[in-house]
Amino acid sequence: METLYRDLALSFEGRDKVLGEFLVKFTADRPGILAALSNVFADHGINMLNISVNRTQLLLHFIVDLTNSDSSLNDLERELRKFSFVEWVRYRVVEREAFMVPSMIMPTFRDHQVLILELERIKDLLANTDFRRVIRDLGSADSSALRNSNLSELVRMGQFRGLGRITLVERDGVITIRSCSELNDKHVIEELMIEYYTGFLTQALKASVEVVNKSYNGDCVSVSFKVLK
Repeated sequence: METLYRDLALSFEGRDKVLGEFLVKFTADRPGILAALSNVFADHGINMLNISVNRTQLLLHFIVDLTNSDSSLNDLERELRKFSFVEWVRYRVVEREAFMVPSMIMPTFRDHQVLILELERIKDLLANTDFRRVIRDLGSADSSALRNSNLSELVRMGQFRGLGRITLVERDGVITIRSCSELNDKHVIEELMIEYYTGFLTQALKASVEVVNKSYNGDCVSVSFKVLK
Protein backbone atom coordinates (compact mmCIF):
# COMPACT_ATOMS: atom_id res chain seq x y z
CA MET A 1 0.00 0.00 0.00
CA GLU A 2 1.54 3.29 -1.11
CA THR A 3 0.67 5.26 2.00
CA LEU A 4 2.97 6.79 4.59
CA TYR A 5 1.96 6.01 8.17
CA ARG A 6 3.02 9.13 10.03
CA ASP A 7 3.64 8.66 13.74
CA LEU A 8 2.59 11.70 15.75
CA ALA A 9 5.63 11.03 17.95
CA LEU A 10 4.12 11.55 21.38
CA SER A 11 7.32 10.32 23.01
CA PHE A 12 10.85 9.24 22.08
CA GLU A 13 12.88 6.46 23.62
CA GLY A 14 15.92 8.00 25.27
CA ARG A 15 17.64 5.23 27.19
CA ASP A 16 21.44 5.69 26.90
CA LYS A 17 20.86 8.71 24.66
CA VAL A 18 20.98 12.47 24.85
CA LEU A 19 17.83 13.83 23.24
CA GLY A 20 16.89 17.42 22.62
CA GLU A 21 14.18 19.54 21.11
CA PHE A 22 14.81 22.84 19.36
CA LEU A 23 12.21 25.47 18.51
CA VAL A 24 13.35 27.99 15.90
CA LYS A 25 11.44 31.17 15.05
CA PHE A 26 12.11 32.46 11.55
CA THR A 27 11.27 35.92 10.24
CA ALA A 28 9.93 35.07 6.78
CA ASP A 29 8.91 31.95 4.89
CA ARG A 30 11.19 31.35 1.94
CA PRO A 31 12.82 28.40 0.18
CA GLY A 32 15.92 26.86 1.75
CA ILE A 33 15.23 27.57 5.43
CA LEU A 34 14.63 23.97 6.44
CA ALA A 35 17.62 22.73 4.45
CA ALA A 36 19.96 25.32 5.96
CA LEU A 37 18.97 24.56 9.55
CA SER A 38 19.00 20.80 8.98
CA ASN A 39 22.55 21.04 7.64
CA VAL A 40 23.71 22.64 10.88
CA PHE A 41 22.59 19.59 12.82
CA ALA A 42 24.01 17.18 10.24
CA ASP A 43 27.40 18.92 10.21
CA HIS A 44 27.77 18.18 13.92
CA GLY A 45 26.79 14.52 13.83
CA ILE A 46 23.30 15.15 15.17
CA ASN A 47 20.58 12.79 14.01
CA MET A 48 17.17 14.37 13.41
CA LEU A 49 14.30 12.23 14.72
CA ASN A 50 11.37 14.45 13.84
CA ILE A 51 10.72 17.81 12.13
CA SER A 52 7.54 19.90 12.22
CA VAL A 53 6.81 23.29 10.68
CA ASN A 54 4.05 25.82 11.27
CA ARG A 55 4.18 28.42 8.53
CA THR A 56 1.47 30.52 10.17
CA GLN A 57 3.51 30.90 13.36
CA LEU A 58 6.82 30.85 11.44
CA LEU A 59 8.14 28.11 13.73
CA LEU A 60 10.25 25.02 13.12
CA HIS A 61 10.47 22.25 15.70
CA PHE A 62 13.25 19.66 15.71
CA ILE A 63 13.59 16.52 17.82
CA VAL A 64 17.25 15.43 17.67
CA ASP A 65 19.63 12.81 19.02
CA LEU A 66 22.68 14.63 20.40
CA THR A 67 24.43 11.53 21.72
CA ASN A 68 27.28 11.67 19.19
CA SER A 69 27.39 15.43 18.73
CA ASP A 70 30.82 17.08 18.56
CA SER A 71 29.49 20.52 19.50
CA SER A 72 28.40 22.25 22.70
CA LEU A 73 24.84 23.49 22.98
CA ASN A 74 26.04 27.10 23.07
CA ASP A 75 27.97 26.63 19.84
CA LEU A 76 25.01 24.90 18.22
CA GLU A 77 22.64 27.69 19.19
CA ARG A 78 25.13 30.25 17.89
CA GLU A 79 25.32 28.53 14.51
CA LEU A 80 21.54 28.31 14.21
CA ARG A 81 21.20 32.01 15.07
CA LYS A 82 23.77 33.11 12.50
CA PHE A 83 21.21 33.01 9.70
CA SER A 84 19.50 36.32 8.96
CA PHE A 85 16.10 34.61 8.81
CA VAL A 86 16.33 33.25 12.40
CA GLU A 87 14.69 35.47 15.02
CA TRP A 88 15.33 33.26 18.07
CA VAL A 89 16.17 29.71 19.19
CA ARG A 90 14.84 27.83 22.22
CA TYR A 91 15.94 24.35 23.26
CA ARG A 92 15.97 21.81 26.04
CA VAL A 93 17.94 18.59 26.50
CA VAL A 94 17.05 15.35 28.28
CA GLU A 95 19.94 13.04 29.13
CA ARG A 96 19.61 9.28 29.42
CA GLU A 97 16.00 9.19 30.54
CA ALA A 98 13.90 6.21 29.49
CA PHE A 99 11.64 8.52 27.48
CA MET A 100 11.49 12.13 26.39
CA VAL A 101 8.09 13.75 25.87
CA PRO A 102 8.36 16.89 23.69
CA SER A 103 7.04 19.98 25.46
CA MET A 104 7.61 22.69 22.84
CA ILE A 105 5.00 21.41 20.38
CA MET A 106 1.20 21.13 20.53
CA PRO A 107 -0.89 18.93 18.21
CA THR A 108 -3.34 20.99 16.13
CA PHE A 109 -5.68 20.51 13.17
CA ARG A 110 -6.44 23.61 11.08
CA ASP A 111 -4.84 25.64 13.89
CA HIS A 112 -7.18 24.24 16.54
CA GLN A 113 -5.91 22.24 19.50
CA VAL A 114 -6.85 18.56 19.26
CA LEU A 115 -7.15 15.59 21.57
CA ILE A 116 -5.47 12.43 20.26
CA LEU A 117 -7.12 9.06 20.89
CA GLU A 118 -6.05 5.69 19.50
CA LEU A 119 -8.86 3.91 17.68
CA GLU A 120 -8.64 0.90 19.97
CA ARG A 121 -9.49 3.17 22.91
CA ILE A 122 -12.87 4.16 21.49
CA LYS A 123 -14.38 0.77 20.67
CA ASP A 124 -16.66 0.82 23.69
CA LEU A 125 -17.70 4.41 23.02
CA LEU A 126 -19.36 3.44 19.75
CA ALA A 127 -22.24 1.96 21.74
CA ASN A 128 -22.98 5.44 23.10
CA THR A 129 -25.43 7.44 20.98
CA ASP A 130 -23.99 10.76 22.17
CA PHE A 131 -20.51 9.74 21.03
CA ARG A 132 -21.83 8.68 17.62
CA ARG A 133 -23.57 12.04 17.30
CA VAL A 134 -20.27 13.82 18.01
CA ILE A 135 -18.62 11.90 15.16
CA ARG A 136 -21.52 12.77 12.83
CA ASP A 137 -21.31 16.44 13.83
CA LEU A 138 -17.56 16.36 13.18
CA GLY A 139 -18.19 15.16 9.63
CA SER A 140 -20.74 17.90 9.12
CA ALA A 141 -18.35 20.56 10.46
CA ASP A 142 -15.52 19.35 8.22
CA SER A 143 -17.82 19.45 5.20
CA SER A 144 -18.92 23.00 6.05
CA ALA A 145 -15.31 24.15 6.10
CA LEU A 146 -14.61 22.67 2.65
CA ARG A 147 -16.73 24.03 -0.18
CA ASN A 148 -16.72 24.48 -3.94
CA SER A 149 -14.57 21.47 -4.75
CA ASN A 150 -14.89 17.96 -6.11
CA LEU A 151 -16.58 15.60 -3.65
CA SER A 152 -14.07 12.81 -4.32
CA GLU A 153 -11.34 15.15 -3.09
CA LEU A 154 -13.27 16.54 -0.14
CA VAL A 155 -14.05 13.16 1.41
CA ARG A 156 -10.32 12.58 1.84
CA MET A 157 -10.61 14.81 4.91
CA GLY A 158 -11.67 11.65 6.71
CA GLN A 159 -8.19 10.29 6.03
CA PHE A 160 -6.75 13.01 8.26
CA ARG A 161 -9.33 12.24 10.91
CA GLY A 162 -7.78 8.78 11.16
CA LEU A 163 -10.24 6.83 8.99
CA GLY A 164 -7.67 5.19 6.72
CA ARG A 165 -6.80 5.87 3.08
CA ILE A 166 -10.02 7.18 1.52
CA THR A 167 -11.34 6.85 -2.05
CA LEU A 168 -14.81 7.48 -3.48
CA VAL A 169 -16.90 6.03 -6.32
CA GLU A 170 -20.25 7.48 -7.43
CA ARG A 171 -22.69 5.40 -9.50
CA ASP A 172 -26.46 5.63 -10.06
CA GLY A 173 -27.10 7.86 -7.07
CA VAL A 174 -25.02 5.70 -4.73
CA ILE A 175 -21.80 7.01 -3.18
CA THR A 176 -19.34 4.34 -2.05
CA ILE A 177 -16.52 5.43 0.25
CA ARG A 178 -13.64 3.01 0.71
CA SER A 179 -11.14 3.05 3.58
CA CYS A 180 -7.92 1.03 3.49
CA SER A 181 -5.30 0.59 6.21
CA GLU A 182 -3.13 -2.21 7.46
CA LEU A 183 -3.28 -0.72 10.97
CA ASN A 184 -6.99 -0.24 11.58
CA ASP A 185 -9.66 -2.47 13.09
CA LYS A 186 -12.07 -2.64 10.14
CA HIS A 187 -15.17 -3.02 12.31
CA VAL A 188 -14.34 0.12 14.28
CA ILE A 189 -13.58 2.01 11.07
CA GLU A 190 -16.89 0.88 9.56
CA GLU A 191 -18.88 2.32 12.46
CA LEU A 192 -16.92 5.57 12.46
CA MET A 193 -17.27 5.91 8.67
CA ILE A 194 -21.04 5.51 8.87
CA GLU A 195 -21.40 8.34 11.37
CA TYR A 196 -18.71 10.66 9.99
CA TYR A 197 -19.74 10.40 6.35
CA THR A 198 -23.46 10.55 7.10
CA GLY A 199 -22.80 13.97 8.60
CA PHE A 200 -20.28 14.89 5.90
CA LEU A 201 -22.41 13.93 2.90
CA THR A 202 -25.63 15.35 4.33
CA GLN A 203 -23.92 18.72 4.71
CA ALA A 204 -22.04 18.59 1.40
CA LEU A 205 -25.02 17.48 -0.71
CA LYS A 206 -27.74 19.32 1.24
CA ALA A 207 -29.68 16.06 1.20
CA SER A 208 -30.23 13.11 3.49
CA VAL A 209 -28.32 9.89 2.94
CA GLU A 210 -28.74 6.33 4.14
CA VAL A 211 -26.38 3.37 4.28
CA VAL A 212 -27.33 0.72 1.70
CA ASN A 213 -24.30 -1.58 1.79
CA LYS A 214 -21.14 -2.46 3.75
CA SER A 215 -18.37 -4.77 2.57
CA TYR A 216 -14.81 -5.88 3.32
CA ASN A 217 -11.92 -6.70 1.00
CA GLY A 218 -8.51 -7.41 2.53
CA ASP A 219 -7.41 -4.34 4.48
CA CYS A 220 -10.28 -2.26 3.12
CA VAL A 221 -13.84 -1.55 4.22
CA SER A 222 -16.44 0.05 1.95
CA VAL A 223 -19.64 1.81 2.96
CA SER A 224 -22.24 2.77 0.34
CA PHE A 225 -24.65 5.65 0.84
CA LYS A 226 -27.80 6.35 -1.17
CA VAL A 227 -28.72 9.98 -1.63
CA LEU A 228 -32.36 10.52 -0.71
CA LYS A 229 -34.29 13.01 -2.81
